[in-house]
Amino acid sequence: MADWQETIERLLARDEAPPVLTRDLLKRYSGAANDSRPVPPSSLTYWVAAMVRRQTLLPVQRGLFLNAFRKRRATLADACFWYHPDAVVSLNTVLGDAGVLNNPTAVVTAVVPIDTRASPPSRLGRKTTKLGVIHFFGMPRHVLEAGDPDDRLDTTGRYEHLRATPERALVDWLYLGLSPRSRKTLPPRLDIDTELLNKSRLARLASAIGLGAEIRTWARGGS
Repeated sequence: MADWQETIERLLARDEAPPVLTRDLLKRYSGAANDSRPVPPSSLTYWVAAMVRRQTLLPVQRGLFLNAFRKRRATLADACFWYHPDAVVSLNTVLGDAGVLNNPTAVVTAVVPIDTRASPPSRLGRKTTKLGVIHFFGMPRHVLEAGDPDDRLDTTGRYEHLRATPERALVDWLYLGLSPRSRKTLPPRLDIDTELLNKSRLARLASAIGLGAEIRTWARGGS
């Protein structure tokens, strides 16, 4: 094994190494591992293929990989940024991971802001990758960003991507379920354990986007 290969593996195994790697990032890492000298493209390609076989690089799509060198496990949710830099992982994924949603789906769900009078971002909807499916839902930016950031965004440090709190994930789902522009149905009341949610935070977030009455109706089992 060449010296640069041993060095790049050590660099990518560090806790601060990115969870998701592009071909360009790998090129930069290989140069840093090779005393700032570029590694021949053929050598880098051969090394990448070997790491894919070892499953220390997990292909998401052509030129995009999850970094499995690290002890901290990268997930497909970490790759959402590379499709939409301001995407927020939310909805089913967040509620399922928090144990709030029964029968969670394996599909990663995220919301993407849509700016007023701008065309919707490209690549909304389902994106099939080599590691699974990501579903991106569009929401008006003023709705997505309504409410105190500490209420709507996860600040636990457990994740390496923008992620909604469970309360915000439920509010996002309710918003989309009520929107005539969305095909997403309302959250299934009997499959969601609201006792695990912070009720005050949930009420604040629902009120922030004008759904205070709707969240109370939904919680009572109404429609």
